[in-house]
Amino acid sequence: MTLYKTIISVFLSSIFCFSSVFAQTSYGDIQHLINEGQYNEALKLTEEQLSLNSSDIKLQFMKGLVLTRLDRYSDAEKVFIQLTKENPELPEPFNNLAVVYAAQGKYAQASEALKSAINTHPSYATAHENLGDIYAKMASRAYNQALELDTSNKTAREKLSLVNELVSSPLESKPEKTVVAATAEPKPEPKPVAKPQPEIIEIPAKPESKQAEVEEKPAMEQVDKVDLEAEKAKNRNAVEFAAKNWANAWSAQDVDSYLASYGKEFVPPKGLSRKAWERERRVRLRKPRFIKITLSDMKINLHGKDYAEIRFTQAYQSDTYGDKVKKEILMRKISDKWMITQERTR
Repeated sequence: MTLYKTIISVFLSSIFCFSSVFAQTSYGDIQHLINEGQYNEALKLTEEQLSLNSSDIKLQFMKGLVLTRLDRYSDAEKVFIQLTKENPELPEPFNNLAVVYAAQGKYAQASEALKSAINTHPSYATAHENLGDIYAKMASRAYNQALELDTSNKTAREKLSLVNELVSSPLESKPEKTVVAATAEPKPEPKPVAKPQPEIIEIPAKPESKQAEVEEKPAMEQVDKVDLEAEKAKNRNAVEFAAKNWANAWSAQDVDSYLASYGKEFVPPKGLSRKAWERERRVRLRKPRFIKITLSDMKINLHGKDYAEIRFTQAYQSDTYGDKVKKEILMRKISDKWMITQERTR
């Protein structure tokens, strides 16, 4: 599996309004320097061209890429953040920003950047794959922490081994010479030594306006868009229904229905095994004379057809205790049922 795919932005000619042969040649010169590993020279030439035309998106992308290759992550962040602000409809700047965050171990920020890319273009497969890799890396970190606290935890060790077999370090991605998605053999023991390497992917031309884009689409594509929106609305309602059922089961102290809301891949907190966690939850749900759970300010973000992120404020009240916290749960659709796979208090 190729981790954290980066983009060398090869824009279609319709994005640019340049007639100068010199401008086109400069792109080729910069790309050649990048391919040869002459990053300082590539950065110098890129900045020279940007001094002549600071709004050139392709040159900005190249600068961000070169800065990433030079391990100047803070500077690369600034470039890609600016690109996301100026081009919020493009998913590629968000994806590249996520790569820079991931290279520094900032997985939470990388996750948010990838979600922005997916919200911009739900069919952007690269961002979906990278988001999965980010979650896997976060899981790996959590399993390692569990083992530090309890070295005898065989379950955490087995899960950590499985995660390491599925993904390799985000700094080991290798480039492909073609413009199609690259694949790499998984490595059981990642060695974080290489710099992030790019994959060449074309970015579609930026439409002049949203109105023009709608007018150019054929009738069938408009129908497909309506169907997609209807499916999103259906999934959103199903996710909200599942979350409320979970809260209602908790309030009713219906332990079996409550536990049935969690998928098999759910990892309990505090390094507990699934059996130990379920025993603990049975005691805590049955002990109070009453429990009342109220969910408010619910926000649902869908990631593809089978994944959802829900953020909300949870009010807990019982005869012995009460509190109000902000929570985030991740759900996955399994056999047409939305199940909780991750849960955390923010």
